[in-house]
Amino acid sequence: MIERESKATQAGEYLRLGIEERESSTLIGACALFSFHEASRRAEMGYILRSQSWGKALMSESLRSLVNYGFTNLNLNRIEADIDPRNERSERVLQRLGFVKEGHLRQRWIVSGEVSDSALYGLLRSDWEART
Repeated sequence: MIERESKATQAGEYLRLGIEERESSTLIGACALFSFHEASRRAEMGYILRSQSWGKALMSESLRSLVNYGFTNLNLNRIEADIDPRNERSERVLQRLGFVKEGHLRQRWIVSGEVSDSALYGLLRSDWEART
């Protein structure tokens, strides 16, 4: 997996980073920038965290670093996130980072036979810089 991720990063396909617990160095999640649109300097962001680690601000800390890296090192102008609108924790993380809800797509995904909507969020570099 590490070899695959390293090759994808070097090829500019995506950037996926592991999130580890400080005390045990156990991998507990990941966050990523992907679907780069070079001409528009835009990318999508995704993330996952094991449920035992929820509520500890770990995802907020990880995504803050990832977003900053995207705007500073990758020169992105916009980062987008697509979440299940029923996931209130995910929504709060995005809002704390300054993401703005920009749309709602009905029945966009079917995962394991379950139909779900998507809430679309965006964050502009100018908004990020104004907050930091």
